Amino acid sequence: MKKNFISAVCVALFSVAGLFATQISANDKSDGWASFAGTKDLSGNAVVPPSAYGTNGGEGASVVLTVTNREELLSALKQGDRRIIYVKGIIDMTDTGSGSLLPETVNGSTAQMDKLLKEKTAGTVLPVNSYKEWKEKYTASFNYDEDQSGKIAELRTELNNYWRELVFLRLQDNTTLIGLDENSGIRGGSVSIKKVQNVIVRNLSFTNCYNPFPKIEESDGLNADFDCVAIQNSKYVWIDHCSLSPKFSHKEVESDKYLTKDGKSVKWQVYDGLCDITNTNDFVTVSWCKFYNHDKTMLIGNSDKKFVDRLHQTITLHHNWYDKCTQRLPMVRFATVHIYNNLYTNTESRGIDRRAECRIYSEANSFADKEKSVTSNTFGSMYDVASKNIKTAGLSQKPEWIPADYYSYKADNAESVEQIVKAGAGNGKVLVKK
Repeated sequence: MKKNFISAVCVALFSVAGLFATQISANDKSDGWASFAGTKDLSGNAVVPPSAYGTNGGEGASVVLTVTNREELLSALKQGDRRIIYVKGIIDMTDTGSGSLLPETVNGSTAQMDKLLKEKTAGTVLPVNSYKEWKEKYTASFNYDEDQSGKIAELRTELNNYWRELVFLRLQDNTTLIGLDENSGIRGGSVSIKKVQNVIVRNLSFTNCYNPFPKIEESDGLNADFDCVAIQNSKYVWIDHCSLSPKFSHKEVESDKYLTKDGKSVKWQVYDGLCDITNTNDFVTVSWCKFYNHDKTMLIGNSDKKFVDRLHQTITLHHNWYDKCTQRLPMVRFATVHIYNNLYTNTESRGIDRRAECRIYSEANSFADKEKSVTSNTFGSMYDVASKNIKTAGLSQKPEWIPADYYSYKADNAESVEQIVKAGAGNGKVLVKK
């Protein structure tokens, strides 16, 4: 009876969710740009795909491990030439055995965090006894219209570097990282996919990528610089069925303010992006992920002057759910991006944000708010076909490129996107077959 019930549920899910798979494994084939198997990139440079179907991560690895804590995860990432790593449970990257350093309230702290600050600042130019005291004294050390500099700036950099080494997960070539169930993920960590090839990350939650040491920048307040997932200078990357969010909402972060030396009130900004793809990547797919409750959500290209990104940044975004996000859904510079079957709900400011020389092929997306679907500018090129409730002002009449020329895919009808994506996007929506 139980077996028949499970089978019935799976059939129901397939009928509701179209292409939504109910079971995944480390041997699954990637899709979108991550599945590109050509021998040259768009700029004409020779490339060697990891397999006949593009990205395959750690497929065929002799190193297959299940990890449950920070120490095991960091160790597993260094083993072998190829590796498949299953994550069981929530791993707090700030917990080295003495408890989490992450505050439970937006203006709070922990005993461990206060102890860290007291020890790290003792005998320095700015000794403090608590995290709150650090926030107040650091902010009050500089005017609003100046960059940080001097001994206090050096101290902040040292603290920030310490935190980076604590929370960064540096993925290596030929890695597959999979969460075993809905209760598997990374808290307080930053996944760094930098200067590597052939990486797959699936079925994980990434929460509270917290940077406690933002720096003050000229006339721009305090800024954090860690992302939940940061992809840089890499090729053949697939992020799939993940959930990415902060712990504190944009409004909560806005409420935690401190005064600069000249009396300007600035928010203590502890978050940067959820998934940023910058610095000349190729063949990246982000699919079936849920991004929610965040401000600067997804940045593709980080400078209008990064001309080296031309004919790179080949990226597919499909069946993702952007819910209660403020902006950058995504923000796109230079990239050749296919955005299809994504769902946008409760957008606070703006959705797809066109910037310098972007080449966007938008297809069958669903927007709850037409006015916040796309920025009203003519930067780069954005062509759309069959999206629901999209603002058409400034859209191109012809596409600059055709996704089907580079990989096979099947788009769902925009009318069914809301139901399909809500049923399937995020971690814990699939069974994992080991």
